[in-house]
Amino acid sequence: MLSVENDLTMLRKLSRLIIIYSCITVGLFGQSYARAQNERAEESRLFSMSREDLIFKREIIIGGSYSDEKNEMAGKNSIGFEVLKKLSNKKGDWASFLFQMRFVRYDRQTMLMNKTKMQPAHIDGAHDWELELHDAYFKYSGPFKGRLNLRIGHFDVPYGLEQNVDTHSTLVQLMSMRNVGFKKDWGVSAGGRFPEMDYEFAFTRGTGAEYIERGRNYLVSGRVGTPADKNFCIGLSGLYGQVIDAMAVMRGKKMGIPATWFGSTTKPADDIIRRWRVGLDSIYLFGPYTFKGELSYGEDVNQEVINGIFEIDYLVPDMDGRLEAVAQVQTAYQDITASGSNNDTFLVLGLNYRVSREVTVQTMYRHDLQRLKDTENDNVIGLQLYCYF
Repeated sequence: MLSVENDLTMLRKLSRLIIIYSCITVGLFGQSYARAQNERAEESRLFSMSREDLIFKREIIIGGSYSDEKNEMAGKNSIGFEVLKKLSNKKGDWASFLFQMRFVRYDRQTMLMNKTKMQPAHIDGAHDWELELHDAYFKYSGPFKGRLNLRIGHFDVPYGLEQNVDTHSTLVQLMSMRNVGFKKDWGVSAGGRFPEMDYEFAFTRGTGAEYIERGRNYLVSGRVGTPADKNFCIGLSGLYGQVIDAMAVMRGKKMGIPATWFGSTTKPADDIIRRWRVGLDSIYLFGPYTFKGELSYGEDVNQEVINGIFEIDYLVPDMDGRLEAVAQVQTAYQDITASGSNNDTFLVLGLNYRVSREVTVQTMYRHDLQRLKDTENDNVIGLQLYCYF
């Protein structure tokens, strides 16, 4: 009888232990499950937050041109993407990050000068693949509500029309290559907008597409103007520095025995030249017409330079802004104080048709009226399909 009671007591104790162990196990499992669920919810929330105010776009460009003076076809085709991320709080956007990259195929992208075929400095050979960064910068706006923005990275040099006109994807270009030497550069800037004024000032590397350190290259630039969102805006720009510009070195070369560059028999080391400019630009919207103009004066080393551009854009009525015609004249005078100064003048006609929001077809015809030095006049026809989606 006593043995049976002992057995029952042991069974009750064992049952209690099993129950307690089961409760502990269930409790621990429940806590682990709840923790895992919370972690997954937090990860989901963070992922959702990271996707908020995020814009991702893809870009495809298929383009080619024909030059009758060079008697050859040229091509420039690319595929790329753009990412824009805005950082916000309860008071609004306080910063943003923009990253734009292209993988580009270049074929015979040359320009004739002094009977020499010149190609962009970052291209290696007549047929080349290049991975290019375009816009790649971080912009801090903070609590200033647009009155002050600080930017670091690769961005548009604040000079002239290029500050307010996006030519990233257009066949018809402006005059940045003659005034600055490139469109975008690596560095820092400060700019913003007031009710009656836009401004931006930058200190950059002076190298354009690639970040190159030669110890002497730099560029200081800036522009102040009326707000760009008005029907009429006007701006004053300036720049000074030592930039890497192989095209400008060739423009400054005088043929002879011996040849000279800017009055010296020694070619500028690393293609670095001293340059300064002051410029006035304006845009006027009048009905279906947009008038653009820019005039710049300055020096490349010791040669005085005057560059000018005038453009008219016309949106054909009753086509919902799909069809646009462009007419442009560019003229550039190099070494204007010397006898026999050089003049580059050409006419550009363009026609752009927007097939859809994502696809645009562009055509262009360029006719040289006068070219620098011994360069022959050229006629160029271009065609481009641009997709952005």
